Amino acid sequence: MVASLYQFRFEYSAEEDRVLFRVSTTDRAEYLIWFTRRYVKMLWRQLQQSVELHPEVVRHASPVTRKSVAAFRRDTALAKTDFSREYEAPKVADRPLGEQPIVAARLRISTNAASMKVMHVSPLSGKEISVALTDELLHSFLHILGQIVAKAEWDLDFAVPGDGVPVEIVPDRLH
Repeated sequence: MVASLYQFRFEYSAEEDRVLFRVSTTDRAEYLIWFTRRYVKMLWRQLQQSVELHPEVVRHASPVTRKSVAAFRRDTALAKTDFSREYEAPKVADRPLGEQPIVAARLRISTNAASMKVMHVSPLSGKEISVALTDELLHSFLHILGQIVAKAEWDLDFAVPGDGVPVEIVPDRLH
């Protein structure tokens, strides 16, 4: 995918017991990709690891502080996201992967020159799609994916760093 990301959406299909990942781009293309439970589990683990290994997080020695920083970064990103806007499928969509969704089988995460995380998703055979996620989009992606997985009732534990972590308070020292 060469064009920029315009929108994405997740839809759970009980009949398929899969999550449909719909991605539209600024050049009016739309990509339809099925995510299985196994794939979502792998995707979540790799993207969550990206969040936990962010330089602003790992520079802190204390695990509690790292979790707090990760939670702060997530909350800040989510506060900037407009979740009220509905997904707008392109009017005349070009579907480079075909009219029917592909089933995601392979995943690779990389970092591009702009320090964005890039998901490289591909079926067992066929074209790969690469989706670059800014920090805000990465957190939004994980947030929405977590919601759809809860709806799917897949019993996956998708805890995020900082949830329920007490804030470390260091008392002032008198000299």
